[in-house]
Amino acid sequence: MSNEALVHHLESCVERARLAPLSFGTVFGELGRDGIVMTLLVMCLPFLQPISLGPLASAGGLVLAGIGWQLVRGRGELWLPAKVRDVALESAGWERLLGVCRWLVGLFAKVTRTRMTRWTDGDRGHRTAGWFAIVGGLLLAIPFGGVPFNNMLPALIVVSAAIAVLERDGLMFAMAAFWVVATLAYFALIAWAFYYFGSEIKDWIAANLPSWLG
Repeated sequence: MSNEALVHHLESCVERARLAPLSFGTVFGELGRDGIVMTLLVMCLPFLQPISLGPLASAGGLVLAGIGWQLVRGRGELWLPAKVRDVALESAGWERLLGVCRWLVGLFAKVTRTRMTRWTDGDRGHRTAGWFAIVGGLLLAIPFGGVPFNNMLPALIVVSAAIAVLERDGLMFAMAAFWVVATLAYFALIAWAFYYFGSEIKDWIAANLPSWLG
């Protein structure tokens, strides 16, 4: 689905929602597999910030991984838990989403172009995006509470993969792979810091505790 078609679809949803609220599942289900990819992109937006969202990020990461698995398995339409699928928005809510979509389309137009489409078109593109969503979602779900950028880096994996399919820009898959490596390196550094400084603190307490008690 082209960007213009996606924006047109959301515009029609705004008009339809003026008559009766439209559910999340209905709107994105009508987009087919591109709707699944678009859902990945929209769900990543709250995590594109340096501040950790804690348990919300863990839950969101598992949902992203589940949506990625749907792409890998070749599902033709989005499946969501009933509580999420049946959430209905009025026209004002869809207008806000339409505004975000228009902003994203304008931003992507500046940094992407159609290239290496054999990697993005058809089943290959959707499966590749699905695998990146699984990896990014699981990394997002790791409970590194309070650590800066621990949500943003995994979210960038999923965002880059989604953009690759929606913009037909195969180079964005390479960008997604870069963010995988960057996230793993960052998490390894954080784990090492926790281990190293944790041992230092433990040794310091063991050395000083007897004098405190004495």
